[in-house]
Amino acid sequence: MHWVGRVRESLWMARDSLRDHLFRSALTLLGIIIGVSTVITVVSVIEGLNGTISRAIRNLSPNIFMVTRIRMDEMTSRDRVQEALRKRPPLKMEDLQAIRKTCPNIRAVSPVLTKNLPINRTSTVKFGNQDADNPILRGVEPMYQEATGLYVVEGRFISDLDNEHHRDVCVLGASVADGLFKGLHPIGKTVRIDSRAFEVIGVLESRETLMEGPSENQLVLIPFGSYTKHYPRTDQDFMMFLCSAETPEKVEKAMDEVTETLRRQRNVPIREPDNFLIFTPSQMLEIWHQISDGIFLLMIVIASIALLVGGIGVMNIMWVSVQERYHEIGIRKAVGARQTDILGQFLLEAVLLTGMGGVLGIMLGILLGWGLHLFIPMLRSALSGWSMLAGLAVSVSVGLFFGIWPAYRAGRLDPIEALRYER
Repeated sequence: MHWVGRVRESLWMARDSLRDHLFRSALTLLGIIIGVSTVITVVSVIEGLNGTISRAIRNLSPNIFMVTRIRMDEMTSRDRVQEALRKRPPLKMEDLQAIRKTCPNIRAVSPVLTKNLPINRTSTVKFGNQDADNPILRGVEPMYQEATGLYVVEGRFISDLDNEHHRDVCVLGASVADGLFKGLHPIGKTVRIDSRAFEVIGVLESRETLMEGPSENQLVLIPFGSYTKHYPRTDQDFMMFLCSAETPEKVEKAMDEVTETLRRQRNVPIREPDNFLIFTPSQMLEIWHQISDGIFLLMIVIASIALLVGGIGVMNIMWVSVQERYHEIGIRKAVGARQTDILGQFLLEAVLLTGMGGVLGIMLGILLGWGLHLFIPMLRSALSGWSMLAGLAVSVSVGLFFGIWPAYRAGRLDPIEALRYER
């Protein structure tokens, strides 16, 4: 076990060398710390968001797919929404009736109307002097609950009778109910939606969301018939169809039927693309993964630049350390130290230096992930064991790669020349 003693001795010498040049070592570590912490932070945030979105997608029925006019990513800005509205004509009830008549694999299809797109947030929901924060007003049929998997925790959901008789009733999202009633029992109370009186018949469960703004918790649902009675259709309305296939296995076939029906119903020429969009919950998840992969790739590039800068700094400090310790190297070789001993000592110093940077980078990345969530609640973080191990492995690899040349030159020094150089 003689080699164990040599490794221990090299570790102590490496520790002493780094401690004697603490400030210089700290500056060298900055690149490593920045690179590793960037990776840890981005991975933890993306893992957290992936978990939130995956849980939301799993709540949706596997039989369901959606027909829309606007993609999710197009709803992020006013300009993109307006461009989508210009490109694609609105979905109409005639389109829905055509689906019901000609698509045998569709068990049911339900319309959803949303008034407040990002370009038109005009609805107000009040109870007494309290106003709901960013309510999302939708006209829905009973099938909406089955499709979204939303549960009613108080009261009941909209029924077929509510829809057929155009009753002025509503179901509130959890945040809307909390904001309006401040602990009061909401069922049976009357709220005013755009100055019209609606009776509260239900409150939805609270859902985990990506942000504090409009979300499922800000929903205000009224019967579809009531919506069409009070709000004349405009091209700015967001009409969506929720289609339910007979079984999950028939979803693809049902989607093909709906596509063929809508192209015929909307007079789309053979060689022209669809002027509507059809997607399943799994496709929504794929879109998010594409976005998150792009963000992760960008951060990897930034982290790689930081690690490259840190690696160059490691090579520089190790080369300076070799030059400063010519006399020590000469003495050690003169008393019997082998080339591999010198090589191992300086490599160990480089690895110890970058390993410390990796550990500090991991700690900083964890703190940044938590801090971002505190200041920006939509950025949820989740610790990832593989990312921490990868960060540490990369930092140690940087030390090995950039430390090998200075360590090799130190091991090849002639002891007589080294002693003479110091004199």
